[in-house]
Amino acid sequence: MATEDVSLDLSTLLSSEERDFLIRNNGDQVKVSNLVGKIVGFYFSGSWCGPCRNFTPLLVEVYEQLSSKGDFEVVFISSDRDDESFNTYFSEMPWLAIPFSDTETRKRLKEVFKVRGIPNLVIFDANGKVSCDDGVSTVKEHGVDGYPFNLDRLNFLKEQEENAKKNQTISSILVSSSRDYVISNDGKKVPVSDLVGKNILLYFSAQWCPPCRAFLPKLIEAYHTIKRKDNAFEVIFISSDRDQSTFDEFYSEMPWLALPFGDERKQILSRKFKIKGIPAAVAIGPSGRTITKEARMHLTAYGADAFPFTEEHLKQLEEEIEEKAKGWPEKVKHELHTEHELIRTKRKTYICNGCRETGYSWSFYCKQCDFDLHPKCALKEDEDTGSEKGKEGRICDGDVCRRA
Repeated sequence: MATEDVSLDLSTLLSSEERDFLIRNNGDQVKVSNLVGKIVGFYFSGSWCGPCRNFTPLLVEVYEQLSSKGDFEVVFISSDRDDESFNTYFSEMPWLAIPFSDTETRKRLKEVFKVRGIPNLVIFDANGKVSCDDGVSTVKEHGVDGYPFNLDRLNFLKEQEENAKKNQTISSILVSSSRDYVISNDGKKVPVSDLVGKNILLYFSAQWCPPCRAFLPKLIEAYHTIKRKDNAFEVIFISSDRDQSTFDEFYSEMPWLALPFGDERKQILSRKFKIKGIPAAVAIGPSGRTITKEARMHLTAYGADAFPFTEEHLKQLEEEIEEKAKGWPEKVKHELHTEHELIRTKRKTYICNGCRETGYSWSFYCKQCDFDLHPKCALKEDEDTGSEKGKEGRICDGDVCRRA
């Protein structure tokens, strides 16, 4: 939030000696003075910027939901490199913009607001005071609920969020005004009430995402193992796929439940659990309370043994690994890295250079070359049988690979 309680003259900021208007993407001109008394967002963005292109549709959604109020406006301040790119990108936006030809004003505003990266959204209240200097994060986290995007509203939402956590149930997070069910992959509707009292894993994923496709077989294996131990366990797929056919194809591989494609609850849950990337997995306990938002990491590290994902259980697993690590050699030589010995090292997270899977906790590591091997890869015996030839001249046995 802004620290200076100073009103700024938006007309002076947005105008130049030759221009007292802004433009719409149809060419219409709108007087800058029309913004007086409105909540206004300065949107610094560019078509070449991937995060900008991801954020713009979300801002469009919020803008259109607030359009009926008549007191919210956005001004696009472009970082595009040519007029054609500007026009193409601006055609996707329902709000106003500084003309691309006014390079001086666009440059001046970036300097005034110390814009070091995009997307960047600075929001002013009706009096011209900066009410939110991190509008991108605010819109991502709260959407239209963040309106009017000032400190009082954000504090209220924070308090509301804390109260919701205390009173959270599976129904409160999965039942919406339009739907009180999830679906199975045979198309049947499963009432949310059937999930009460179960351990639930909310699985955020999409077919277009390579790490999601890589993680899916591990999750399926863990799912079946956990279900054999505790049938009161379920996974719910929350899709970020781009069309129904892709959703159907990807979901057909999964043995669990899902939100229907395009369900509004996906956005609500993504905001609620602050999902920044996929795949992600959130564990919900039998009481309906959140156990952990890092279930994917725990499943990768421990497999099905991570269940039920409680802090006490994970601490016990960590202690067991620490005890096991005492029996590992301090140094190993390995055919995948003949240059130096690999040192047994405590690592927070890494990518194993053998099997290319994410690793946590312990690694056999060469700091000089930034080379990691999972303990199970580093200590794997070469005489193993039952292996099959993998890609790029490697022998792959399960999730462990070595050179042929």
